[in-house]
This record gives sequence, structure tokens and C-alpha cells, in this order.
Amino acid sequence: MEFTVNVNIKASSELLAILKTLTGIKNTQVTTPTSTPTSTPAQISQPPTQQAPTQVSVPLIPIAPPVPPAQPPQTSAAEVPVAPAQTYTMDQLAVAATQLVDAGRREELISLLTQFGVQALTALPKEQYGAFATTLRQMGAKI
Repeated sequence: MEFTVNVNIKASSELLAILKTLTGIKNTQVTTPTSTPTSTPAQISQPPTQQAPTQVSVPLIPIAPPVPPAQPPQTSAAEVPVAPAQTYTMDQLAVAATQLVDAGRREELISLLTQFGVQALTALPKEQYGAFATTLRQMGAKI
């Protein structure tokens, strides 16, 4: 399969030589449009200040089509063992929080409670125990 790319540029022979050098392609076709501007008697004709665009046709090197990534073997949900979600108790959270207080990080613990929307650990809803425990662990507490 062969592709052809047509590039319209306003170029000098020096720029064309650079393009040929960069692409390493020797069989290019260079054409310069030969149309000239027409004017009516009412128009004032001014000399062009720029060169006319040059058209370069560069054939592309064919490449193989992309290979789709290999798909992992399919397994059903029944084959994959799933561990039950870890649950925490208020006592476990309190022990972990105490470790942070003992390490001089009381203000950080208070800030964490504020992030969870409570003023005291005992006001933390059970649904948030897991997320709170994860954050305590990230802060360095052993839980």
C-alpha cells in the first residue's frame, strides 16, 4: 500500500533541499503553480511580495497496520476469590488515633476529624470507619 502526501508550501529551493534531507526521500515531485493573477482595468496591480506556493508530493513508506493488544484470558466472577471487606471497630480506630496523638500529631488528627465532618471520633458514622482507618494508616498509624 502506498500513500502520497501533497504539501503546499511557500518555499525556496533551499527549504526544499532541507525537506529532502530530513525525510531522506529522493523521488519527490516539485511543481510550481503557473496561474497568474488577473486584474481588471479598475484594479491597481502591485508586484507580488512573496513567492508562489510550491507543491511537493512525497510518497510515504508503507507500514504494517497496528496490532491490537493481547486480551487477558477471561475468567468468570465465580472463579476469582474475593476477600470480604475489612471492617473496623471504634476501639481499633481509637487505638490508631492515640498513636498519632502520642507521636505529637494531635493537630493533624483534629484536622482529619474535621475533614470527615465530625468533632470527635465517637461521632464518626460507621459507614466512614474504613475510609478513616485508611487515612490513619496513610498518616503512619498501625491499624
